[in-house]
Amino acid sequence: MSHTVAVDRWVLSSGASSFTSTSNFYFPTKFTRSPHFGGNIIRASATTSGSNESVICKSLLCGRRALLSLATLSLVMPCDRVNNSFAADESFRLREEIRKVLSKGKAAGVLRLVFHDAGTFQVDEKIGGMNGSIVFELDRPENKGLKKSIKILEKAKSQIGVVQPVSWADIIALAGAEAVSLCGGPSIPIKLGRIDSLVPDPEGKLPEESLDATSLKQCFERKGFSTQELVALSGAHTLGSKGFGNPVVFDNAYFKILMEKPWLSSAGMTSMVGLPSDRALVEDDECVRWISKYAEDQSLFFEDFKNAYTKLVDTGATWKKSL
Repeated sequence: MSHTVAVDRWVLSSGASSFTSTSNFYFPTKFTRSPHFGGNIIRASATTSGSNESVICKSLLCGRRALLSLATLSLVMPCDRVNNSFAADESFRLREEIRKVLSKGKAAGVLRLVFHDAGTFQVDEKIGGMNGSIVFELDRPENKGLKKSIKILEKAKSQIGVVQPVSWADIIALAGAEAVSLCGGPSIPIKLGRIDSLVPDPEGKLPEESLDATSLKQCFERKGFSTQELVALSGAHTLGSKGFGNPVVFDNAYFKILMEKPWLSSAGMTSMVGLPSDRALVEDDECVRWISKYAEDQSLFFEDFKNAYTKLVDTGATWKKSL
C-alpha cells in the first residue's frame, strides 16, 4: 500500500525517517532556513486504498517525527555552521540596503564617518573605538559635515531594522567597506555583532590634521596601530576632494601624488593638495618607505588597507555574546 501526503517547501530527516509538509515553517530569528537537510521525500495520497483516517494518522505521525528532528537538529548541523550561515545572510541583507542609499559621490563622507567613530580608541585608557557613539558627537567641530552621512545611512538602518535590529557600529563599519568597494577598492569582509555605546566618547581623541609625522606615529601607536598601518589607512584620502587623483576612485593615486610633493610647486592650486598631516608623512623616512611601496604596488596597498581597516573597525568594539 502506498500512502502520500502532498509535499512542498521543506524536508527534515532524522536517521532513516523523513518528513515533508506543504506549510511554511519559520525557524527562530537566528536560524537560516534550508530547502533540504537530507533524506528522501515520501509521497502519499489520500486517494489510495487505505482509509482517510489511516492517512491522517500517518501524517500526524510524520509530524511528530519532524518535531523530534527539529529538536535534535543542532546535533545534525553544527552550531557554528548555523551561526555562520545566519551571519552571512544578515551581512548580505545589510550590504544590499546600504548599496541602495550609497553612491560614489557619498563614499568619501561615509568613509570619514568610520574613521571618526573608530578613531577615538585609546589602548591604555580602554575607551572609544567602533561603538556608534559618533551619533552623539556630531556637533563637535572635528565632526562637521558628518550629519549628512548619518542621514544617508539612517534609511538603510531603518529598513533592515524591520527584520533584524542592527547597531550603528555595524552599519557604519559595513558602509565604509561598501564605500571602498563601490569606488573600485578591495572587498573587505566585516564581522557583525557590535554593540552601540549609549554615551559619547571623550573629546580630543581624534588625530589632529596639523600633527607632524612623529606626533602622528605616536598618536596611532596609542591606538594600537603601527607606522605601516598609519600609512595604509591614510590612503583613504584618495577619495574625496583633497586633490589626490579622481575623487570617486579608490586607488593608489594618493601615494603617487605624495611622492611628487605638488604643494612645493608654485603652480597655483597644487599648494592646496592634501592636509598638513598628509604632507607630513612624506617628510618621514619610515613613512616614505611604505608610501613608495604603495605608490609602486596598488595590490599591496589594497591588501594592507583591507587588513588595517578590519583592525580599525574591530578594535575597541563591544560584541554580542554568541548563543
